[in-house]
Amino acid sequence: MFVTCSHCPQQDDVSPTKLSALRRFRACDGCGRCLTRIDVSDFSGWIDEQVRIKRSLQERGWLGSRKQSVKQSDADIDRDGLAAELAACLLLAPAWVTKWQRLAEAGVSNRGRDLLPRWTGLDKPVEVKQTRYRDDRRGFLLVRPPRWTPGEMKPEYLDDAYYVLLHSGSGNGSTSVYDLTLSGWTDRDGLLHDGVRNPVPVGNGQRECWGIHWSKLRPLDELAQRPASVWSRVIEFLTTKTQRRENR
Repeated sequence: MFVTCSHCPQQDDVSPTKLSALRRFRACDGCGRCLTRIDVSDFSGWIDEQVRIKRSLQERGWLGSRKQSVKQSDADIDRDGLAAELAACLLLAPAWVTKWQRLAEAGVSNRGRDLLPRWTGLDKPVEVKQTRYRDDRRGFLLVRPPRWTPGEMKPEYLDDAYYVLLHSGSGNGSTSVYDLTLSGWTDRDGLLHDGVRNPVPVGNGQRECWGIHWSKLRPLDELAQRPASVWSRVIEFLTTKTQRRENR
């Protein structure tokens, strides 16, 4: 599995086991900045199996359609979403990948909290968004209304979370949906200040959205400097205490 730095020529081929031993925010061994690009094709079999299960549930009428794109099938959307969440977890909370996989397999609802604060060490959850586009006009981080809500997109539908956007496929200069780059992040205030309602056309049967162009997102290194959550401080304290006890 390749992890690539966007700031220097460094590229590492690391095993999922080695990466999952890290607690948070994978940093470059060359320049020390946050790594933003990762290839998750090692997990393609697991992702494809989850997509197959979701489609089976949909065929039985137990799962509704998430389709908000006229160019992609439900299977494509599920695959893109799972790959993006997995990539974000491997970059921001690598020690929790197995836990994230178990929750994904269980179909646990996680709107606004794809990655929990105790996983990333941040003071808010992380919500992951994905797109295959990245140019002057396209490549938006989009937030749509929750299910079963009527009418237009409202500001109150934006969660108090950190939103991150990952690019894959042609938006990442690649042909693979498993090769992803984390372009940046924003929060609820950033979405309200720099985003707009319906930056992409609303097609027939689609919901309204709130979105922000990738060029207006903040760099990942800034997110790594955000305040730590209470959970992460407690874990750090206990880990340090245990290490001191073992070194006596």
